[in-house]
Amino acid sequence: MALSFRKFRHKETGKVCFIPGDRYGNFLNRVKKLVNYVRYNIAKYYIVHLTLTLKEAAAEIDFKHFHRVMQFIDTRLKRADCDFNYIAVKKIQKERLEKYGEEAVHYHVLCIYSKPYVFPHAEEIAKSWKLGNVKITAPKLRLKLWKIVNYLGKYIGKGYEFETLNFKKSFTASQIKQIYKLSPRRLAEVFIKFGKDMAEQLKCTYRKVFLEGYVMDEVMGVETRKPFRDLVMEFPSEWDYEGINYEPF
Repeated sequence: MALSFRKFRHKETGKVCFIPGDRYGNFLNRVKKLVNYVRYNIAKYYIVHLTLTLKEAAAEIDFKHFHRVMQFIDTRLKRADCDFNYIAVKKIQKERLEKYGEEAVHYHVLCIYSKPYVFPHAEEIAKSWKLGNVKITAPKLRLKLWKIVNYLGKYIGKGYEFETLNFKKSFTASQIKQIYKLSPRRLAEVFIKFGKDMAEQLKCTYRKVFLEGYVMDEVMGVETRKPFRDLVMEFPSEWDYEGINYEPF
């Protein structure tokens, strides 16, 4: 097994940079989107660490059980006019595996919301979870990218565990607008140029921003919807991509 890293070289200095790829790289990108979203949408935020465990051993469970809990929390907080986002990692309980030889998964979920005293109690969440125990703690961390990654890193083994798990999905997160995947500096430039509401409707890669939609087109007297994709902003790159490197573990 190996971790993959995307290799980049600076065009002027020759400095080499390695960016995580595969599952762990995708996880880091989702964390970045979450941090960017909160920075621009929630003036004051609150964080809890939610742990969902299983009573019975099971190496894999249907994601519908997890999403049922997230839907329960989301509905409860929406009633309080509260914004809610999360990122979750799935992990094998090593203690159970070592002690009983049984594989059982559990979830670590970082929940971020915008109002105090509205998050459901563990007993209420357990009724929705139905599969085992629920634990809620309040981590003391500010919303910095590296702090969130390091905090969850205590439970995911710095990316190695992502690649060794046989799960179809080793993490999941709230659905956040694509534009928030940009770096903070580039995201700020897009917001200044287009305004936040417009920018959130745009599509993007890490360097290019597009306006997508449909226009009416008449062909042989028949009106049809024709898709379009216009490049509206492009950021210059100081790095050349040099392929994938692998680090065995």
